[in-house]
Order: sequence, then structure tokens, then C-alpha cells
Amino acid sequence: MNEPTRLFLVRHGDTADEETKKIYKGTLDIPLSDKGRSRIEKAGAFLSRFALGHVYTSTLSRCIESGSIIAKPHQLSIKTLEGLNEIHFGLWQGLSFDEIARMYPEDFPQWLSDPEIHSPPGGETLRDAKKRINTAINGIIAGHRGENVAVVAHGGVLRILLCSVLDLKLSLLFRLGQDYGGISIIEVYDDGNATVKLLNFTFYS
Repeated sequence: MNEPTRLFLVRHGDTADEETKKIYKGTLDIPLSDKGRSRIEKAGAFLSRFALGHVYTSTLSRCIESGSIIAKPHQLSIKTLEGLNEIHFGLWQGLSFDEIARMYPEDFPQWLSDPEIHSPPGGETLRDAKKRINTAINGIIAGHRGENVAVVAHGGVLRILLCSVLDLKLSLLFRLGQDYGGISIIEVYDDGNATVKLLNFTFYS
């Protein structure tokens, strides 16, 4: 059997809004904080021991900067893909959990009950997000078989990808921890089967 394709999945670092209030960021372009840069530098130092051949990120600045930090020890340039962008939360983007519950008393419980088929107003369902994300990941795998590839993305994106590998219902995605700077490793074989080798290895300070 040929060497598997190893995907090193990394959530971007802490963002500049974290110390004010926790919001649904979605596709809002919120930059890293100093804490986030520090955490990603630690993640990058850990990943420097692996022979990464490519680094892919979403098109949002928090992932681009995180990916650039990770790519530097390997002397790589990052490649951005819109398919790795965070779930689009529509009108809920920029709002907190409490604000959404208060402003959308009918939509919010419906979304919480089954986010796979229900979407935030003006946003996307988890089912649609899964199609987009899997298309991007399958393209990466097809182009880099047998190589080590870092994928720097968002909590929602990585949870959906892990649900796909583990054959979990998308409604269970929040049971999978994906901390800022957390690293997961997936090995994908030529027959399409995949194994999670590491889950959410995180640098807490």
C-alpha cells in the first residue's frame, strides 16, 4: 500500500474580538490577536518537525496569517481556497449567542434542532457547507497523494470535515473540540478510507 496522504488540520489562532464578546464570526474577516499569533507560533514550532509539502488556508485573514506562520519554517508559500472558508451565518454574523436567541426566537431553536437542513437567515446549512468543504479537501488530496499537507481553517470547517471522516451526523459537530491553534491529523489512503490519528492537540498558554 502506498503512503497515505497526511492532512495536518489546524484551527487559526485567537482573534482580536475574543476579549470583548464571543460572537458568531462566520465569514467576517476578523484578524488574529497577539495571543492568537503566539499560540500559532507554538503550533508552527510543533509542525516544523514534519516535512510539510503544502499549506492551504481559507481566504480570511485570520487563517492566512496563521498559515503563513506555519509555512515559514518549511519555506513554503500558502495557497488559499474559498472552499475552506467558515460556515456563512448570514444575519447572525457578528452577533452573540444571547443576541441571536433574543432577536430570532423562532429561527434559532429551529437551527439548533437540526443545523444540517436549517440555515441562519441568509446563511448556509451544514449540508451545503459540507459539500463545499469536501470538494475543497478532495481536490487537495487528489493533487498531493502521499504527501504531508497542512490545512489551516476554521472551527466549523474542521468539525464538519472530522464528522465526515468519522461518519457522524453533522448535528453532533459541536461534540468535537476544535480549540484555537488546535492540531488534528488525518491519514487518507488510496482506497478513500481515512483514519483520525490526532484530535485537537492544543497549546493552552
